[in-house]
Amino acid sequence: MRPIFAAICLFLVSPALAVADDPYTILGVSIDATGSNALDAQTIAMRRGQAMAAQRLIERMTLPEDRVGTPLDFGSAGAIDSIFDASAIAELISGLQIDNEQRSATRYLGELDVNFDRRAVVRLLTSYGVPFVESQARPTLVLPVYEAGGQFYLWDQNPWLSAWTSRSYAHALAPMIVPGDSAARSILSARDALALDEAGLREMASLYGVSRIAVLRGQERDGVRRMGGFLVSFDAGAEMAVDTWGPETVYGSWRDGAMSFVVGRENAWKREAIVRNTSTEEMRITVIYGGLTEWQSLQAAVTGASLVSDARLDAISRDGALMTVSHRGALEQLMSELAERGAALEEHPGLGWVVRSAF
Repeated sequence: MRPIFAAICLFLVSPALAVADDPYTILGVSIDATGSNALDAQTIAMRRGQAMAAQRLIERMTLPEDRVGTPLDFGSAGAIDSIFDASAIAELISGLQIDNEQRSATRYLGELDVNFDRRAVVRLLTSYGVPFVESQARPTLVLPVYEAGGQFYLWDQNPWLSAWTSRSYAHALAPMIVPGDSAARSILSARDALALDEAGLREMASLYGVSRIAVLRGQERDGVRRMGGFLVSFDAGAEMAVDTWGPETVYGSWRDGAMSFVVGRENAWKREAIVRNTSTEEMRITVIYGGLTEWQSLQAAVTGASLVSDARLDAISRDGALMTVSHRGALEQLMSELAERGAALEEHPGLGWVVRSAF
């Protein structure tokens, strides 16, 4: 792995990629270009790679229908490098890094990781009036079960699991976690996962600190790959909730199937979370907690929510606090974002709007 420095050329804008699981990072952009000499090939490859990363980021943060009629409608306006020049794209970037670098006298190849400046991206999207999502969904633990010859595999002999571990989905709008340590192996078998063994799934959720698990079954017959399964969620004080997902045909490799699932979850989250009403509303909330640690966690969930523009602490006691919160978007969107951050916003018959731990 090799950091790229700005001194090389105009397009190399930052010394290294910041390590952060945020949605403004695009990983694994393949670059390959030829030129009249080695530097020319590298410059062309980097310019194309940064443009592809910028387009992927904008497509990640927005919905296609919201880009229609703007220069960001890549379907009709063309790729982003035909709309903006290289210097405009470079202004969106805060850091980058290159992996698997190969070069010759006239060719340059590699994989590019690009970290974008959130403020610059927000300015660009706002200038064109394109609504965008402002926060990630809560992480999902993925259990990929592979069926072959009437047998089911979760931990070994599992190309479906290998597809998930071959790349990171921590930067996605719908972040995915793939288990792999010895502790996880001792908790669930493939058949336990498919049978939705509640005790085992709850233990896995606790081990990885999540409240959602996707049990995804993959099988290949006569050269056709299919995937489907269950989306399991655990909320505070509630029974295990299960939704069926799929089945769907996998077009391409198992890795393509994994990406298809992630993109589908991202699109579902965008349709739920994108704010179209930008007016600000004010509300009083009571935060209920059992101790200092829980209070600090709930306070961080409220004050750190992207929809919350201001949060004032009005009073505090050993087991509760009063806050005045200003927020954008619909109340349902605020409730959804807080739930993703581990805080449940609900109406109490005596206290009004209260916030408590979601799980």
